[in-house]
Amino acid sequence: MSMITNLLTEHKLMSAQKRRKEIRKHLDYYSGTSTAQYIAEYFDGEAFNEIPPYEANFTRKFINKISRIYTLGANRNLGSASVTKQYESLTELKNVRMKHSERITRLLGTVANRVLWNDMNQRFDYRPIYYFECYFGDDPFSPNAIIYPLLNKVHDLSQAGETQYAYWDKNLYAITDSDGVILSEQPNPYGILPFVFTHREDQLDEFLVEGASDIINCNEQVNIALTEMQLGMRFNLFGQPWVRGVESDQNLMRAGSNVILDMGDEGSFNIASPQGNIEEAIKNIKFQIELVATNNHLWIQWSEEGGEVPSGISLMIKDMERKEDYFDDIALWSMYEKEFYSIERVVAEYNGVSLPESDKFRVDFEEVEYPKTVQDQIAEDTFSLEHNLTTEAKIMVRDNKDLTLKEAQAIIEENEAVNGIKEEKPQEVEQNG
Repeated sequence: MSMITNLLTEHKLMSAQKRRKEIRKHLDYYSGTSTAQYIAEYFDGEAFNEIPPYEANFTRKFINKISRIYTLGANRNLGSASVTKQYESLTELKNVRMKHSERITRLLGTVANRVLWNDMNQRFDYRPIYYFECYFGDDPFSPNAIIYPLLNKVHDLSQAGETQYAYWDKNLYAITDSDGVILSEQPNPYGILPFVFTHREDQLDEFLVEGASDIINCNEQVNIALTEMQLGMRFNLFGQPWVRGVESDQNLMRAGSNVILDMGDEGSFNIASPQGNIEEAIKNIKFQIELVATNNHLWIQWSEEGGEVPSGISLMIKDMERKEDYFDDIALWSMYEKEFYSIERVVAEYNGVSLPESDKFRVDFEEVEYPKTVQDQIAEDTFSLEHNLTTEAKIMVRDNKDLTLKEAQAIIEENEAVNGIKEEKPQEVEQNG
């Protein structure tokens, strides 16, 4: 029995180490940090003395493109205008933090988001945790404990100690060293785990969800191909020199225009044209990028293709599959928003702030609109005004997010007074018999 337990423990440890290595790789490709290390094994070490490895980074652009739930933020409502305004002041950082959390969730698959209370500013803050291990009870999809490494202060030379770990469960919060020795502990003041676990998509057969491995692997393949292409151009762009009859004591590993060759009476010097096709290599690279883009409901237009700027309706048709994914993601992240709020209520109550019950919480995600012509926008606004679907102040706020409705209405009234013109709304003519 002990042997089986040891084998299972070893298997879980290897899986955890493998996932940590994978997360590190995903983060490196997203940030564009030291990605040469991942392709170095595919080349002779001397190759990089000729050219530097190619480190293209389209991972960040792809991840940011497919993460659009929080592109324009979200509007949260708690029923009462005064309570909503209070909540907005408490969650001033939420839209910014959630935009990053969505992108990292897309990248890594599963992220643990810590809900914090900032005593100095008296508001919430949110921090995504990339590396973590969960512990479960009876429900394999609902953790009852979490442990994760604390961030090292790498730029503070006075903080050069070993990595420390934070442990949370419903009853305890503790700090340990890398050997598991408890350095400090205290009761969990909230009685719950102050974490929301966000997933790239619905879970299948385990708690963790696969991240953007297809994008990372494609980025790696492209870097290999581009490095190979650069090496080929380095050696073969002007042909491959070859000689016959050169004296044996001459070193011909490389010969340039500043090297004199003694080829004797029967010697000859020639240059063979390379057989490699650079254009075909570029087409292959483009194909790989376009394939992974298509699989993620993105489309690519290369700069040399040119063409007219697509209209809003053509973009909608082209973007139909991605639009369907967007609605699926809205449902998923609406659920996460409610989970965040339920934790925020507990954290706020502990810090002396009362928030309404969770059934009062509503969230509306701002949707990115397709571009319209000026004429189309004027026609739509005119229709909305004539049918009382909006107001001039709301239109002004839509075009200038820094204004409040009250400020916009004041500007409109001031402009009317200066211009001396007030637009009369068309009166409906009553038709008799």
